[in-house]
Amino acid sequence: MSIDNVLNFLLNGFDFSSDKDDSEIYINKKFIRGENPSILKIILPPWGDGEPFITKFLMRKFNKSGYSCLAYFFPKYILSKNPKNTIKFFEVIKNQIKSDIQELKSQHGFSQIDIVAPSLGVVSACLIANQNNDIQNLFFIVPGSCLASSLWDGIRTQNLKEHYEQSDLDKEQLKILWHDLAPKNNVDFMVGKNIFIAISKADKVIPYRYGKELADLFKNLYPNNTKVVENSYLGHYLTAIKYYFFSKELLK
Repeated sequence: MSIDNVLNFLLNGFDFSSDKDDSEIYINKKFIRGENPSILKIILPPWGDGEPFITKFLMRKFNKSGYSCLAYFFPKYILSKNPKNTIKFFEVIKNQIKSDIQELKSQHGFSQIDIVAPSLGVVSACLIANQNNDIQNLFFIVPGSCLASSLWDGIRTQNLKEHYEQSDLDKEQLKILWHDLAPKNNVDFMVGKNIFIAISKADKVIPYRYGKELADLFKNLYPNNTKVVENSYLGHYLTAIKYYFFSKELLK
């Protein structure tokens, strides 16, 4: 059994979030002003309710390095039992964060804005950064190229897959429905941005082939600005933990 399977079993065992679905989304955020007057780091969350401790840790890490930091926290049901709600939720997220960026730039004069996005957060990151000159650097950790395919084949989201199947929705239909949410369909206008991507061959939550597809797409489109790092054994969760806790790349 892979590390991802073990950790996924443990996470599911301690997942007490409700199974509710909703037609509205709440967006929680925290902003910390740093000593460096020019740089803002935005952290987008992985999938799940609450405020993940790794996000809080990274916020403190950025702040100790002098950076201002804006972290977001979304409810688990952004991947909704009603897939059309998911489209609406991500549109709300995109518009809210782009508005927040403009407001913070106006208030604090940031000249460099970076986005750190693990896992599901990469969907929002690409929606925000594409055609957006306010963003300079992107850090994608265990991403996927296609939200629908990642959900369908990843071990963390099998309950949602089963729900969709019971509603007579198959993978190809979901890919069409969520076409505009797929990161690979939101990368055409990122010229000049620096992109760092970390993927794992042992990833079972977002299968490796989808992370590699997105990494290869960026390397083809922006070969001089894209850096891709692979590992063979850490899997989804430990790769994210590695870069949140021990990587110097995120501090650059």
